[in-house]
Amino acid sequence: MPRARLLVLADLVVVLVLALSALAELWTSPSGDLQGGRGVHTLLVVGCTLPLMVRRRFAVAVLAIVVAAAWLQFELGGGLGQPFFAAILALYSVGAQAAWPVTLAGPGVVALMAVFVDGPRLRDGEPWDQVVPAWFILLGVWGFGRWMRRRVRESAALNARAEAAERDKEQQAARAVADERARIARELHDLVAHSMGVIVIQAQGAQRAIDSAPEQARAALSSIETAGRTGLAEMRRLLGLLSTEPEDAGTTPQPTLEQVPDLIARVREAGLTVDLKVEGAVRALPAGVELTGYRVVQEATTNVLKHAGAASVDVRLRYEPDCLDIEVRDAGCANSNSADGAESGGHGLIGMQERVSLYGGTLRAGLHADGGFAVHARIPVDGRQT
Repeated sequence: MPRARLLVLADLVVVLVLALSALAELWTSPSGDLQGGRGVHTLLVVGCTLPLMVRRRFAVAVLAIVVAAAWLQFELGGGLGQPFFAAILALYSVGAQAAWPVTLAGPGVVALMAVFVDGPRLRDGEPWDQVVPAWFILLGVWGFGRWMRRRVRESAALNARAEAAERDKEQQAARAVADERARIARELHDLVAHSMGVIVIQAQGAQRAIDSAPEQARAALSSIETAGRTGLAEMRRLLGLLSTEPEDAGTTPQPTLEQVPDLIARVREAGLTVDLKVEGAVRALPAGVELTGYRVVQEATTNVLKHAGAASVDVRLRYEPDCLDIEVRDAGCANSNSADGAESGGHGLIGMQERVSLYGGTLRAGLHADGGFAVHARIPVDGRQT
């Protein structure tokens, strides 16, 4: 149920409780001291309670009506029980709903009641301890309403800031994805350009050898077929990305899995103990898969240096018949949070996810049972989902 309906329902229950209890007392008590009869006092009970239904929108007006009806009922011989509770609720609403300085109408009404209602009672000999405490109760209720108003406004401000921070985080993540896709697109551009260059060179060789060395020409044509298939696959992936920056095709060849040992050596020089294991039948994979595998190892080990504070890292590359399986696991550190890089929404994990997903693979990153952090990627060599 919406919050607005809940508030209306709560106000309705309060009004019914106050009105029914007042009417029950009115119609079951002797009417000898009542001026105007029960009918007039019934209308005054309604005047004390029914306006409370709109106290959240018209707090000051409701307070004036409730106090006027309660005072008139008292002057006509009625009791102060339920009218007093209605006045308390109306005073609280003025404190909680009315803005400054309109809210000062609450203490002003209390002062008027003290002068014109309770003053005559004191002069008639009623004890102070039966009159004066009511003033402090009413002022305390108004003050509590002011405090609740401030707390609600502070809570709303905190929620607004939290929502703004969440939106900013989502925007940063979206920008990170776009930036990473642009970088991947540039690298795929280089791979496609390389494949096209291989095709041209092999075609020229095949033309020269087609008459004198048919076997050599056949081998060249086979290389052309392989390079063409690879280039088409990379082109399809390239067209699936949105590149928002100008392409900056460099002349440096893109890294492959053969360069992972060199990468591990650099990480060791940075102070980490790295254990590299290569399992399965090592073979040449499509250029895009090799590049993605290299980048996963590079980013995962970089995250260890930045966030984990670990002294040792295990890197495992396993060549399976239909996919490349990569796992980078650190040992964690007792005085650091190995998951800082993931929990902070780091762009490295976003980039790895984008790269692996591009080739139909899966990537999982999180704490493992030993307390460290692990990155596990499976990349199919044919681009199909594993």
